Amino acid sequence: MEPSNQVNKLQEQANLMNLALESVLTEEQAVELIQGKIRDAYLLKIRIDIENRSGAVVALVTKYKNEVIEIFSLFSNSSLIRKIRSFQDSAAFALDMVEAAESEPYDPGLSDSIGRIVYSKLTKAVLESSYANWDKNDASSLVNILENQIKTSLKVNIVRIQADVEFISSLKFRAKNVFTGIIPTVNRPVEEPSIGQVPESQEKTPVQRQIDQFRKPFGRVILSKTVLAPVGGVDFDELTEGDRLYFQLPTGSMDEKAMAKTLGGIDEDGNVRNVVGEFIGIAAGKGEYHIFAKGPSGVLLQAFEERPVRLAKVKTKTSSSTSTTKTETSSGGGSLGIIIVAGVVLVVGLLVFLIMK
Repeated sequence: MEPSNQVNKLQEQANLMNLALESVLTEEQAVELIQGKIRDAYLLKIRIDIENRSGAVVALVTKYKNEVIEIFSLFSNSSLIRKIRSFQDSAAFALDMVEAAESEPYDPGLSDSIGRIVYSKLTKAVLESSYANWDKNDASSLVNILENQIKTSLKVNIVRIQADVEFISSLKFRAKNVFTGIIPTVNRPVEEPSIGQVPESQEKTPVQRQIDQFRKPFGRVILSKTVLAPVGGVDFDELTEGDRLYFQLPTGSMDEKAMAKTLGGIDEDGNVRNVVGEFIGIAAGKGEYHIFAKGPSGVLLQAFEERPVRLAKVKTKTSSSTSTTKTETSSGGGSLGIIIVAGVVLVVGLLVFLIMK
């Protein structure tokens, strides 16, 4: 290999490593990301109509660092942008944005404003509470948040948003970024929301406020999965605080596997096993139920369901043993009564016999 080619190769590898480390936590994870062994990021594809204006936004979020990596926003009068649909795969969605940008000049002011609004709403708290939904390709909660903020910030009445999400490798998206030189990244907002914007704490939905209350006393929250039991399980409205429920811990990444092993979610042979959590409560909204329980080592387990289900509950032997004891006691009492009656009859019979004699 020629020296120049070798230098280029080394430079390319260094660039890939730098990009990877912007999303993951360790060099080992970065190597796995480069090798294609893991995925690390959610790609949000958002189509927005604001009265008579249309646009599209792409937001890349790292799950490892729980933050936004970059956002691209495009608003213009191009008819092409109105044909973009959020359910398209990420490559087609991005290419359609590029085609729309090249076909007609876009509105840099509106594009940047919407991009900054998306940035401001994708806080760590919102991201943490959204992953369970995003894993099910459900971005409805984000749609509601953005609609309210756009109406407030831009003082408009009609806002329509479609959103879709994919779990991808951030490296594959960024290494060959089709937006380069065509659509600039949105700068991360440094200041607080401008005058006229409602503070985030006042915009939270009732469900988000409930979630915050459940999370507040705990230092660590683990997004887990419930264990369902259609037969013999317990319904949501039958749950009481302290009920012991089964959960499955996440094991998708090396860090998650290490945490699961520490908390008993993986046995010595590497097999996934259920852990037990003490039920605390449920934050419920339309089409969303967030189940909270105190897990091993005092961590908070948070699971998500779209509808009420029957959950697997740890069985106790108290009721059956009590029933057995009662049965045995009753049986013993019955036998004693029979013996007493028989004795009385025998004595009376003996007295009658003696008198008549």
